[in-house]
Amino acid sequence: MANGVEFAGFLILAFLGVLPLVPVVFFAQRATLKKDRSALRPLAVFSVAALVVYAVVFADGFLLEPNWPRVVHLEVTGAVSKPLTILQLSDLHLEKDTPAREAWLADRLKELHPDLILLTGDIHQMENLDVEILRAKLGGITAPLGVFACSGYDHVRAIQEAAPGIQWLENEAVVLRRGEEVIGLAGLNAFGNRTPVYAALGEATFRIAMHHTPGLADEAAAAGMHLYLCGHTHGGQVRIPLWGAVITNSPTGKRFERGLRRAGAMPVHTSSGLGLEPPPAPQVRFLCRPEITLITVAS
Repeated sequence: MANGVEFAGFLILAFLGVLPLVPVVFFAQRATLKKDRSALRPLAVFSVAALVVYAVVFADGFLLEPNWPRVVHLEVTGAVSKPLTILQLSDLHLEKDTPAREAWLADRLKELHPDLILLTGDIHQMENLDVEILRAKLGGITAPLGVFACSGYDHVRAIQEAAPGIQWLENEAVVLRRGEEVIGLAGLNAFGNRTPVYAALGEATFRIAMHHTPGLADEAAAAGMHLYLCGHTHGGQVRIPLWGAVITNSPTGKRFERGLRRAGAMPVHTSSGLGLEPPPAPQVRFLCRPEITLITVAS
């Protein structure tokens, strides 16, 4: 089903891509085949208009939006005595030379002061395994309740060496205490037995599950989790008005393509991520700005 929907998205994108050329072809045919000189003026107008449309889309997708990150603020409810702030960092895809992006992230970390930071996979590009570079980019990430990560396509050992303060949860659970409050956090892996992971959070009054993809959301909801955080889809990177993501690369398709949705009563947040799919994928974002997300859990 997901593949069929994504194929439909590609067809819509292809149609919209050639749409500005339709009047150009029409008037060009009249001007050349039918020798209609009155078609020359509209041909020139529509040709210029098509060039402007393509130039604007290209500039937005390849130059503007990939370098225009934002902070998304969300609020969900949960069994907490006072607001709990969670900063979700997903799909950072850290590269060797993206200083503006990392400087923006460092500034936001200083401003936001979250209680808890969760990284939901794809932290770095696989060619960026230089421990010193990763240390410079990740070493300063801290939060009062800790910094936790689950893996996507990551070299976990390299990140552990670069940023030992990041605690990895791979089908593991941890209980965090804030005063008398008990907050449970489960980092899920697509493989292995996850039943004991959920069971380990039985005493927690608010239970968070994180996984790189949306694929385990229904399972987590059935297991009694109260919030599910994921990424992987990048929000599609390229989105079509009234349609959304062209491609999500997820078996859940468009159901959890971006933003806050629900699996039963459980909120599911799928981040659009901060980085880009590595080459040879186009380094483009259109109607899908890079983001980090500050989630406030209120009673």
